[in-house]
Amino acid sequence: MFLYSALLAGFAFVAVPPLVHLINMLRHRRQRWAAMDFLLASYRKQKKWLRLRQLLLLLARIAVAAVLVAMLCGWTGGRQLLGVLGGQTTHHIVILDDSYSMADISSSGDRSTYDRALEMLTQLTQRLGGSDGNHQLTVMRASRAALAVQAGNESGDVAADISAQTILSDGGLIARIVATSASDIRTDLVPAIDLAAQLAGGMDADEQYLYIASDFRTRDWAATERIAESLRAFDTETKIRMIDCALPPERNLAVTALAPVQDVWVAGVPVVVRATVKNYSETTVSNVSLACRIIRYGDQVTTVDPSRQVSGLAESLPGLVIDSIPAGGEITKSFQVYISETGTHAIEVELPIDALSSDNRRVCTLPLSDVERVLVIDGDPEESGAYTVAAVLDPGSQVRIGAVPDIKPPAFLRSATKEMLMPYRAIYLIDLPELTEAAGIALDEYVRAGGGLAWFLGDDVRAETYNRVLLSQGRQLLPRSLGQVSELEVGGDTKTGDIVFGDTDTLLDPLRGAGDSSLSLIGVERSWTLLDQSSSDDDEPQTRFRTVLKRRDELPFVTEHTVDAGTVVTIFSEPSPEWTNWPGDPTFVPFMLLANAKLWSGASASTSRQITEALDQAFSTRDFFPEVKVALPSQSPPRTVIDMTAEINDEAGDRAGISINPTEMLISGNVGIDEFLRPGIYEWGLMSTDGVSSVVPVATTIAGGEGDLQRAEAAEIRQALLPIEIQFLSSDDWRDQNQYAGNSTFGLAMLALLGILLASEQTLAYLASYHAKGTSPVLRGSAGMGRSVSSFGLHATGAGASAGAVSAGAADQGGPKS
Repeated sequence: MFLYSALLAGFAFVAVPPLVHLINMLRHRRQRWAAMDFLLASYRKQKKWLRLRQLLLLLARIAVAAVLVAMLCGWTGGRQLLGVLGGQTTHHIVILDDSYSMADISSSGDRSTYDRALEMLTQLTQRLGGSDGNHQLTVMRASRAALAVQAGNESGDVAADISAQTILSDGGLIARIVATSASDIRTDLVPAIDLAAQLAGGMDADEQYLYIASDFRTRDWAATERIAESLRAFDTETKIRMIDCALPPERNLAVTALAPVQDVWVAGVPVVVRATVKNYSETTVSNVSLACRIIRYGDQVTTVDPSRQVSGLAESLPGLVIDSIPAGGEITKSFQVYISETGTHAIEVELPIDALSSDNRRVCTLPLSDVERVLVIDGDPEESGAYTVAAVLDPGSQVRIGAVPDIKPPAFLRSATKEMLMPYRAIYLIDLPELTEAAGIALDEYVRAGGGLAWFLGDDVRAETYNRVLLSQGRQLLPRSLGQVSELEVGGDTKTGDIVFGDTDTLLDPLRGAGDSSLSLIGVERSWTLLDQSSSDDDEPQTRFRTVLKRRDELPFVTEHTVDAGTVVTIFSEPSPEWTNWPGDPTFVPFMLLANAKLWSGASASTSRQITEALDQAFSTRDFFPEVKVALPSQSPPRTVIDMTAEINDEAGDRAGISINPTEMLISGNVGIDEFLRPGIYEWGLMSTDGVSSVVPVATTIAGGEGDLQRAEAAEIRQALLPIEIQFLSSDDWRDQNQYAGNSTFGLAMLALLGILLASEQTLAYLASYHAKGTSPVLRGSAGMGRSVSSFGLHATGAGASAGAVSAGAADQGGPKS
């Protein structure tokens, strides 16, 4: 193998010595001369030896030309030659950082940091492919190691792309890796180093090298304790090379969040969507434009179209402009989306191209239903409280909230089960006089499954029964044990009234900007209180709750807390004038709407998934056939579409589902895992049993944080990793070293061989020519008397000397001619 194949034409120079020899033979001229008889007799005696010397001289000159041209062409064929003589075994472990920050193109046009890491790997294998000894290569990408560890698999062989394979000179060993690109996974190097150390410990090698090709960002290398601990797992004789493949970072903005605001997501009701943009630069960025669009999946989108980027109908929205984002700052912008069609739709926002394109685009889904039922039960036979709640949730006329109140008597709850309650998105219970154990079990299961529950506590509430049913057996359907009804003394500040805002980050945060004065008209006569935590039963689970509203004496008036996937809102008063005038205050309507949105959120479908999470789709076999299609996202169609069959996952055979887990795909050795690790919109193609097909989008996003491109200093990394010895190189330094560094043993051997050939050529040239032992003879007349002359190794005197001198020119051309 030759490094500079363009110079192979120089081997034509090898033909020059034979050509010169042939040309010289054409110059011979026959001439009869009596004295030649003596020379011919001597020549015949030593003809074979003379020809051998001249042949050796010719071969030496050819060899000199061949070796010289081979060295100039960068011949790397020494490995096979010296390997036969018994070279040592060297294990080279390469860890490629392929986290999505490696897609950074700062200061390099369109070449990414990961491209330079792949160049580093290519240069290494090219150099080792022609080196002496046995070289084995292990290559591991950081994303694969992270997925393997996430799946609980600690085998380095599973995570490695190449595991202890012998390096050949054809370069085919790394062809598949060179064809990869930076992943969209956020990870550090610790899992890869740990698994590489596990592999290295099982290898029998004379020498071992560890190469880490990364971008060395501050976020990963500011604290090196975990990395240092992982590196210490390698043998102390392992030589560690860190190759810095990144260039100085440029400006980078990232969309770090995109989601619809918690609300009643119903078709025909506007939904507010929030997008968050972060500035990872060191300077303020002004006039940032954010493109927005809706991708509608209605009844008209029935089949997956792989020829398009998405099968849905894309519609651009007015773009957003952010005036400025300070260095390291984050800005959240809101925009409204109105979709009149039911189904799951998608929303996408995108920033202009910058140093890192992976975090410029983000998608989410918006599942819209037609209307949803809510259950309202009032302990008052007149159901005045129920009608108050129902009037807010369903005002009628042209106002569309999306909730349809279903008012039931208290007897409905006595025999209720989880299955009876699940069709309701929220349950409102108003001053119930009693609760059965069965009702407590059903409500607990309902809330834990994602349902929303709101209590209005009034005169008929029995604290002992509520505490026993709602707070026993691990149930947490109240914030704490109920105490007693407490009256609020007359008085207070006219600016605040009887009620003020409580904790932050509650369902009433949108109203908090108006201040406590917005609640100044609310009057409270009395309300329930909670027992002190010290007075509660020791066996009672301690629930963490937040105070939404509180009385001016600091006692809670409205609380909220979560129980698994569901939410519980407790109002320590009933909506009647004997307790409070709040239902007549303008703030009661927004409170009910915000509370309803909070209660609905637990049962709402997820609006996005991380790329490393499982891609799931479940449906009823009564409604859909088990054969489905899944279209994978791609920036450049056509997209890949996979046909799959769902598996029955319940005993009755009514439910089926498909789960595509990237970590399980890695463990099973699936080569198509890369296509399932891309952000964007995945599309499920379903066929209903009545012959109607539909497309359901799933938004997949990347984890935030990789957009911070600030670099760590090499000197600080070296200092932090002491006493571990590392060699830190930039990708340019690495390229220069590999460009001029070949196998030193083979290079010295070639130089020595060239020196030997040159010395041999000079010696043979000297022996094949004619040299007098003394001064040149003086020819006197035809007698030619003078000193003796050496010719062809013979000693001649007198006339013989003259004849030898005259015939020297002829003999040098290949022998005497008569």
